[in-house]
Amino acid sequence: MSSTEINATASETTREDIPLKSGTKQSKWYSCSDECLTGSKFINIAFGTLTVVITIALLIQIYYGDYQVVPHGSVATDSLDCSRIGTQILKQGGNAIDAAIASTFCLAVATPHLTGLDAEGQILIYNHRTRLLPNVIDFSSTNVLSDRMPRLVLGLAYVHQQYGTLPWKKLIDPSAELADNGYVVSRELADVIIKSKAEDLYGRLEPGQNLQHKLLSNTLRTIGNITEKELYSYLDSAHQPVQSQGIKSNFHNYDVYVPSLASIGPILLVNLREIEEFNFTKIDIQSNKAIVDSTLYVYQEFNVNDKFHEGTSTSVAAMDLDENYVSLVTGMYNYFGSGEMTLHGYVLDVKNKTKPCSRIPIILTDSFYICGKRMAFGANGIAQASQIISNLVIGGQNTTDGIEAPRFYVLPNGTVAIEEAHLPRFSADLIQYIKNIYGKVLTVPEPYYSSNIVEKSQDDLSSHSDSRGGGIASRF
Repeated sequence: MSSTEINATASETTREDIPLKSGTKQSKWYSCSDECLTGSKFINIAFGTLTVVITIALLIQIYYGDYQVVPHGSVATDSLDCSRIGTQILKQGGNAIDAAIASTFCLAVATPHLTGLDAEGQILIYNHRTRLLPNVIDFSSTNVLSDRMPRLVLGLAYVHQQYGTLPWKKLIDPSAELADNGYVVSRELADVIIKSKAEDLYGRLEPGQNLQHKLLSNTLRTIGNITEKELYSYLDSAHQPVQSQGIKSNFHNYDVYVPSLASIGPILLVNLREIEEFNFTKIDIQSNKAIVDSTLYVYQEFNVNDKFHEGTSTSVAAMDLDENYVSLVTGMYNYFGSGEMTLHGYVLDVKNKTKPCSRIPIILTDSFYICGKRMAFGANGIAQASQIISNLVIGGQNTTDGIEAPRFYVLPNGTVAIEEAHLPRFSADLIQYIKNIYGKVLTVPEPYYSSNIVEKSQDDLSSHSDSRGGGIASRF
C-alpha cells in the first residue's frame, strides 16, 4: 500500500489518542415556498427528508465513523505507523493474522533496536468462536536459521502459509514504502543508540527526525515480490518453525492461554496459581506485597534467570471481526542484536545463544461468559506478565490503567528493581517493605519493556499501546 493510500484512509481509522467524532451536518437540497410547506405536504416532505438524512448519516457513520461501538478490529504496537498498517490490512479484508504479519514487518523497520528481519519470536493464534486451544508458532529455535532467508521472514512466511488470507506482497509493501519514505525516530530508539554506542549503525539520531532505510526498503520489496510458491519452498523440514498447541490455566475466573514448548509460559501459570491462593479481590498494598513475594519465590524455585534470557521485546496485539485474537512477540538477544549490519540493510541477531528468551504471548478470556472480557497482549518475563494479568483481572483495571501501572523487575541476582522514570510509581510503603524483606530496591534505566493490548468486552473494543514503548494503538 502506498503512503498516499494510508494517508487517504487515516481519517477512517480511530487512534486511541483521538476521541469520538462529534458535530453536526447541514444540508440544503432545495428550497420550497411557504405554500408548498403547508398541511399534509409539509408532513410528508418533512418525514421523507428526515428519513433520507438519517439513512445518509448512518451510512456515513458506518463507513467513516469511529468503530468503538460496533468494532471491526484493532491493532496495538510500539509504533503508530505499524498499528495503522495493521488496521489498513484489516480494512482490505485481511484477518488478524494478516494484520499481525504486516505490523511485525513494520516493527522491523521502525524499531530496529528491538527487532529486525533476523529476529526471533512466537505467535499465539486463538479463535473465540471455536474456543479451542490456541495454536502456537515458534520461530525462535536455531532450526529456523537459514542462509537463504532471514529468520523473521521464514517465521512469518510459515504463519502466512497456515493462516494468512491476503497475498504475501500486500503484507510487506507498506513496510517497504515506510522504509523508503522514512519514519519519525522515537525517543526510545534515539536513547538506545546512545546507550548501546550504536552510532556506527544509524548515526546519532534525534527524536522526531525522519529516518530512511533505502537498503532495507529494497530488501523488503525483493522479499515481497517472491511468489508464494517460491516463498514456501524455503520452509523445508530443516528450517521450519515449531507449531504446537497452547496450554490453558484458570486465574480468578479467567482462562489464561500461553505457549508451552520452549517457553516460560508454564512457569508463569505456576506463579499465577501462587498469587490466586491469596484470594485478593483488589490491587492494593497488601496484594502487591503478595505478588512480589510469590514472584521472587517462583524465580528462585525454578531458576528462571538461569534458564531464560531477557532479550529485547516488542509485541503486536490484534483482533478482527471474526473473533480471531492474535498475540505476537518478537525480539533479539540484545539491543541491535549482534551489532552487525548486513548489506541488505538489517542487523543480524546474536548466534549460538545459550538459553531461550523470556518473552511470551498471552491471551485471556472470561471463563464463564462468552461475551465477557477477552484480551490479547505480550510480555517479557514472568514478573511483567504476572503484574499485568493481576492488574487486569484482580484489579479489574481498564486496558490503559492495567498496562500503565507501575512494575517491578527481578534481576539475575534476585534483587528487586523498579521503574523510577515511569509514572505512576509504587507507593513508598511497598518500596519500604521490599527493602525490609529483601535488603534493597534498585532502579532500572529506560527504556522499559512495553506491553501492547487489545481487549473486547461484549461488542465493545478497546486497545492501548504502552507508553513505555512509545506507540499508539489503531482501531477500525
